Amino acid sequence: MAASYEIELLDRWRLIADCQPVKLRLREQRVLTLLAVHGPVSRRRMAGMLWPETTEMRAADSLRVSLCHIHQQCPGAIRCDDGWVEIDPAVSVDLHTLRHRLQHLLLAPDADSLQEDIFLNTRALLPDWDEPWLFEEQEALRQLQLRALETASAQLLNLGLQDRAWQLAQSALRLDPMRESAATLCARAESGQGNNASATAGLLQFIGRLKTELGVEPGPELLHTLTQLRGA
Repeated sequence: MAASYEIELLDRWRLIADCQPVKLRLREQRVLTLLAVHGPVSRRRMAGMLWPETTEMRAADSLRVSLCHIHQQCPGAIRCDDGWVEIDPAVSVDLHTLRHRLQHLLLAPDADSLQEDIFLNTRALLPDWDEPWLFEEQEALRQLQLRALETASAQLLNLGLQDRAWQLAQSALRLDPMRESAATLCARAESGQGNNASATAGLLQFIGRLKTELGVEPGPELLHTLTQLRGA
């Protein structure tokens, strides 16, 4: 019977087989990660992405050796067919689960999903990895998290759930400390809890950081919120 595999890519790399951790060399970790992030990839393209500094022949040989190791240590985790390689669909990948749930919130937000703790999850995609083929996906996940957090925060404000809205806006600010839309949501949520003076002070401090650290003026939405707070 084939093992049940889980690949964890959020914050750190880990492979689990039937609830037991599996140790792989870094080169095999890179192969599995590329497949988990990019989906089915041709052998030729994968070899070039993973070993761009060497010749095409040596890169292909390195890939062949790594695939053999994966087949030996994790039988059934990947599928190779007609020059293409992919993760077996039965393999669970935490990145895929997080993406799916965040995208569901953006497409069809509902009161129950807004309460899920997954939206406080600001874990990054292998933040210690410095791979050119991973950069775009790392940033794409961060942007998806930001959009989902802000969407959920705004929806919660409309429902009158200011405390939860503030938590999600704070999570967005942790991902991007200079994000004006998140700072605006945070101030609105704090004001909704009766802390108008604190919300005003927080926005003024944020505006000061924008000017000092980035040399930019705040946008109209943030200034409008500040005017409302001062007039309250």
